[in-house]
Amino acid sequence: MDSDRLDLVTTAQLRALGNRAAAEGMMRARCMVVPVDPVTALCRVLGRYKMYVDLRDTGFAPHLMFEGYWEYWITDFMWRNVKPGQVCVDVGANHGYYTLLLADLVGARGKVHAFEPNPRLAELLGLNVAVNGFWHVAEARAAALGDRDGETARFVVPLRDPKNAHLVRPEQRLPADLDAAGLALHEVPVVSLDEAVPGRVDFLKIDVEGAEEAVWRGMQRLIARSPGIGIAMEFNPLRCGDAPGTLAEMAARFPLREITFAGVASPCSPEDVLARSEDTILYLSDAEPA
Repeated sequence: MDSDRLDLVTTAQLRALGNRAAAEGMMRARCMVVPVDPVTALCRVLGRYKMYVDLRDTGFAPHLMFEGYWEYWITDFMWRNVKPGQVCVDVGANHGYYTLLLADLVGARGKVHAFEPNPRLAELLGLNVAVNGFWHVAEARAAALGDRDGETARFVVPLRDPKNAHLVRPEQRLPADLDAAGLALHEVPVVSLDEAVPGRVDFLKIDVEGAEEAVWRGMQRLIARSPGIGIAMEFNPLRCGDAPGTLAEMAARFPLREITFAGVASPCSPEDVLARSEDTILYLSDAEPA
């Protein structure tokens, strides 16, 4: 590559570098931002792809607009472990950053199912799939994931940090003035992975801000029909109803690993996860990760 030109790069080139600082530098150097309307901008991510972002978002969009990537360690883990032709699922897709990455990695022979319940982000997710030409690979669906199909649920969105949006538990009380609290409330459809994704799946990314247990219960038949499946799940015991029980179920089914900041999946124990107040990115798979 001519060092005097900022040609677009591919994930294969970034992966081949094997050097985090160099890969981050290449993505950062190619980042650019173009305003679209008062609440939307178009930026470049992963050194190549176009991505619409919500300008009101102060927690996620700034990373894409100024850095061109998100959570490098997870990005790196994905491009080492997702292969052409695979079927992947992005649960809690947000703007679609991981949806685009997965669609790139699986290629034209693969498939990506993406789910996002926030209406605004679901709209941007669909635009991002289309503007990058991935409509034949990635399918975006405006829905939350749970343990059964056919229901609706309340979904509360912090407008300044929508990545922390979550389903509202029946007993949960919300502020009387949602606008003053910077919140939006939506009624969203709920589906289960068992029913929503036909056939086998090779890789799942799950980020559902407290719905982990329901999603886990609603994907047991999918796991059974997907030998070799890999599941990257954000898990926080403080958001769970029965974190010890859920982790015990997971550990009985898969070796328990976590994706570290080094981008590798290392063994961990339920006790390790339960002792933390911060999120753990669990990796559940019978296969040895790269």
